[in-house]
Amino acid sequence: MEATTVFINGEVITADQHGTIQEALAVKGKRILQVGSTAEIMERCSSHTEVIDLNGRSLLPGFNDAHAHLELYGTNQLGVNLKQEDSIDSIIEKLHMRAEETPQGEWVRGWGYNQNALLEERHLTKWDLDKVSTSHPIIVVRTCGHISCVNSKALEMAGLTSQTPNPPGGTYHRDGDDLTGLLLEAAHMEMFQLADYSEAEVMLGLQMASSHFLQNGITSVHDAGGYGTKHIRYLQKAAQRGKIRQRLYVMYGSLYDSPSVVKAGVESGIMTGLGDDWFKIGPAKVFIDGSSSGPTCKTRKPYTSNPDDSGILYMDQKELDQHLLPAHKQGWQITAHAMGDESVHMLLTTIERALNHKTGMNNRHRLEHAGITPPDLVERIKATHSIPIPNPAFLYEFGDGYINDYGDRIHHFFPLKSYLEQNIPFAIGSDSPITSVNPLIGIHAAVNRTSKNGQSVGPDQTITVEEAIRAYTWAGAYASGDEHLKGTIEPEKYADLVILDQSILHCPSHQLKDIQVEMTVLNGDLVYEKQKEDAH
Repeated sequence: MEATTVFINGEVITADQHGTIQEALAVKGKRILQVGSTAEIMERCSSHTEVIDLNGRSLLPGFNDAHAHLELYGTNQLGVNLKQEDSIDSIIEKLHMRAEETPQGEWVRGWGYNQNALLEERHLTKWDLDKVSTSHPIIVVRTCGHISCVNSKALEMAGLTSQTPNPPGGTYHRDGDDLTGLLLEAAHMEMFQLADYSEAEVMLGLQMASSHFLQNGITSVHDAGGYGTKHIRYLQKAAQRGKIRQRLYVMYGSLYDSPSVVKAGVESGIMTGLGDDWFKIGPAKVFIDGSSSGPTCKTRKPYTSNPDDSGILYMDQKELDQHLLPAHKQGWQITAHAMGDESVHMLLTTIERALNHKTGMNNRHRLEHAGITPPDLVERIKATHSIPIPNPAFLYEFGDGYINDYGDRIHHFFPLKSYLEQNIPFAIGSDSPITSVNPLIGIHAAVNRTSKNGQSVGPDQTITVEEAIRAYTWAGAYASGDEHLKGTIEPEKYADLVILDQSILHCPSHQLKDIQVEMTVLNGDLVYEKQKEDAH
């Protein structure tokens, strides 16, 4: 058979189980035709074949981000990016500029602040945000996506007063009896419902998100949720209209009131696997605890930084079983946001109980994040054949805070080497927009285990570049049951590919984060090329 396109003289990292490295690849239409030497692949050429000389650069399977939030990433592009701000004064200034161009009474939205990186070393308050405007409702979401601060106008619109009780799984922060505007976990999720974007805005955001993901070589995404079942409809509409180009595996849950969404999904009669290669229903997902960087995740022992705090639980063990066991019995893959070691223990308990009910399905149950996972929990993951979905990029962005908040527990944070030693397949996700969508940041962090400031964050858990690539490609396909279709560079699989600007295997480890994507190929089509994009 003649090839449509061939890639020659390169470093073709197949990510197969043998770690095979070749130098050339032939594509026929939407599928991989052959992998081999340049001489072998050139035999597949005709006068109509496009020949791309890699000149020693790396060609990999398309990245499969196993945990990201497309809608949040997209709508964040419409808000004010505060990730790089280093003081509350600079945050107020940027928000004030947005407020001046926003019609009175409409929302001003910001995202990405981190109190640990601010000069004042504290969270925002309603009094800070009232300096921006008292006629606009304002919400500013912390980088973790689990905490926000709002101004007095937003509190008024939500009907929140000093007498309002905390919601289950959440906290309205108070100074004495007065609300400060800081909202934690479920309290934030409730407020975000009020500050939600319109469908037209969401569609625009999803289109931008898809484009950015393609620029980073991401051809498949496991979407980890938005707000309510409308989010799932948004994704389906966007995929049908071609606004999202990636292959989607969509978790059935919600960032707010996930149990009711899971219940509705189970009662509807659908289950994991419904759909096609471009939009497929994934696992039933709920939230057990909070964020690692807040910190609000639920830990077995108190935080090193605060002996009076060990995090927030959204539900107890009985409730978790009630929400997820019916889904398992109906044939669903099940998962949950479980960041602290106490919540990982809880999710594993539910999975163990689920496996006592045989369904005849190969469920491959998952653990989203599985942040703090000491050896006893690693052993239980192996025994249940479940799949952890770690986010090593967190170590790079939040590692300094982890050392402060968790102490020696950083050696059990995203324990990638321990997983490999136990032959546990794990699929890397970015959790974008919580951290960078760029897979090279995640690979860099998995290989180096250093923070932005150069601190070592559990160096005994480092893995190799090849192992990190396989976790970002094959393992994502395995976690969605699609490893026969994608995730490695082998004949008959989809031609979802990424070409880097250099050899990743010969790049100094401390420079891995600086590697850039030059081309992204999806379904055999070139969908992103860096030089052409830069020309615009």
